[in-house]
Order: sequence, then C-alpha cells, then structure tokens
Amino acid sequence: MEVCPENDQLIEQLRRGSNDAFESLYRFYYKRIYGLALRYLKDPIMAEDAVHDVFIKLWEFRSNLEKGKSIQGFLFSTLKHHVLNMIREKERRILRQFEYSDTHKNTSEQADNQVLLSDYERIFKEGFQQLPERKQLVFKLKRVQGLTDQQIATKLGISKNTVKSQFYRATKFIRKFMTIHADL
Repeated sequence: MEVCPENDQLIEQLRRGSNDAFESLYRFYYKRIYGLALRYLKDPIMAEDAVHDVFIKLWEFRSNLEKGKSIQGFLFSTLKHHVLNMIREKERRILRQFEYSDTHKNTSEQADNQVLLSDYERIFKEGFQQLPERKQLVFKLKRVQGLTDQQIATKLGISKNTVKSQFYRATKFIRKFMTIHADL
C-alpha cells in the first residue's frame, strides 16, 4: 500500500519549485487521475492528455497552493473541470461535423432530414413548454445565450447549485420526453 506523500513540507517544497516534490506527487496520483479520466472520456489518448494537463496546471499554480489544503482535492477538481471542457469540445466538434455534412447532402436527403428535424423541434417545444417557467429560463440562458452557471445565478439571484440542479432536471425531463415522443 502506497503512502500518500502529502504533507506541509512536501507542499512547501513544491511551492518553491522542487522537481522531486512534483515527481513524488506525480508518481503517487498519476494512476488514480488517469483511471478517473479514462472512465469519463472513454479514450486512452484523451485521458492521457487530460492527466498531463492537470499536472501542468499543478506546476503552474504551485505557488498559489495553500498549506493545509489537499493536493488531491486540487488535482481531482482540476481534472473534473478539464474533462468537462474536453467533453463539451468533443460535442461541439461532432455538431460541427453534422452541420458540415448537412450542407453537403443531396436535396432529397435534406428535405427528409428537414421534415425529421421539424418533427423533433415540435416535440422538443412541446416538452419544453411542460417545464416550469424557472427551469425554462435557466435552460434558455445556458443553452441559447451560452451563459455560465455563475452568470445565470447572478442574473437570477439564485445559487450556482440551484442553477446546476434546475438545468440538470430540465435536460433530463426533455431527454425523457423526446425519447418517449420521438422514438429516439
């Protein structure tokens, strides 16, 4: 059983730029962080990139580390944000590919797809209208206007966690509604 290398002395060495302290933390946390990244990204290369980016951030922000704070907490929090950004970027790439391929299809396929898209839009709107007004607003602010959770929270005078919760529930409801009504 490997012993966690975290202690105030090691953190202080890292803050001063010690490569040995960094290597010690890297060796201890690498497998844990890689495993978690792989679990979410489902791609070994992307997971490896995520791990390296997390450790680069640790090195870049080493001077800001506070005594008594957990390196593990910093690493896992950084990984979470990084993985979410990678997933969002992957989704954007896929959407761009769909948009690109849509512009290059023949007209009859486009007409069929347009009918299907219209049906999906109608079903989406039906489901969306069934959401409570506040969840509709949170969903619009996040998906249509592209605001962050914090920006929405500030604008609506609610907590960031409330924004996250309402958006999650709205999205879950719409997905379920679409699955039931659109044969997805």
